[in-house]
Amino acid sequence: MPNIRDLRKRIRTVENIKRITSAMEKIAAARLFRSKGTLASSKPYVEALARMANDLLNSQPEAVHPLVEANDQGYVLAILVTSDRGLCGGYNTRVIQAAVDFADKVGRDKVKFVVFGRKGVDFLAKRGYEIVISHTGLPGQLTPEFTEQVSAKVIDLYLAKTVSEVHVVMTEFASVARHIPRVVRVLPVARLPETGRNYMNYSYEPAAGATIAAILPKLVRIRIWSAIVESTVSEHAARMFMMQRATKNTDDVIALLTLVMNKARQTAITRELTDIVGAAETIA
Repeated sequence: MPNIRDLRKRIRTVENIKRITSAMEKIAAARLFRSKGTLASSKPYVEALARMANDLLNSQPEAVHPLVEANDQGYVLAILVTSDRGLCGGYNTRVIQAAVDFADKVGRDKVKFVVFGRKGVDFLAKRGYEIVISHTGLPGQLTPEFTEQVSAKVIDLYLAKTVSEVHVVMTEFASVARHIPRVVRVLPVARLPETGRNYMNYSYEPAAGATIAAILPKLVRIRIWSAIVESTVSEHAARMFMMQRATKNTDDVIALLTLVMNKARQTAITRELTDIVGAAETIA
């Protein structure tokens, strides 16, 4: 039978762990609330800009831009978004596996990475994948300015035809308990004509070419930033969910240890009473 003193120590230890996991759950919930607000407020802008660019490209088929034109030169660039810290379940494992599967599909020697998050940097570096740019220590509040430098570098590489395609490997937020790894192409920008729709040939001021040249770089930048924000939302949701489960598990462990301790105490009391009764009978 376990020692009662040891059981009390174990219960206190589990209670301390519960306080830590509960605090981490509350922190993750607060960060999730803030990042979801950022994502929700930015989505209408991202969707409107994408719709405007697509309408413009389809209504002006003669208009060309280097960010739309495909090229077969250079390597494929994958932008991988992971977290700096763990304790978020399979969040990092799934998105890193999606990046590895993508590299295997394209050809490992043809893919290079831009990586956000220490977990992704450590994994790819240890396995010999080539990392062009790495960024760790993601800020708590993600603004478009945060990714401006990286996005500008990515666009420059594509315009110089050093890169043939750019994909973002991110995690789509479906719900608190469900996060889906996605590989999304951001360059070249695709023309996606809608079936049955007649695109009117508007007159533009400035010219359509100048309008396209102004919109497309902004669209690429905001898509990269939006993917990072959505991945961050998924990270906070995964960590909150895991800490919630961990806190529940500590309750179960405390209940089990308390039951064992009570049984041990009951056994000890019964033994002492038996000894007293036996001694009394012996004296009598």
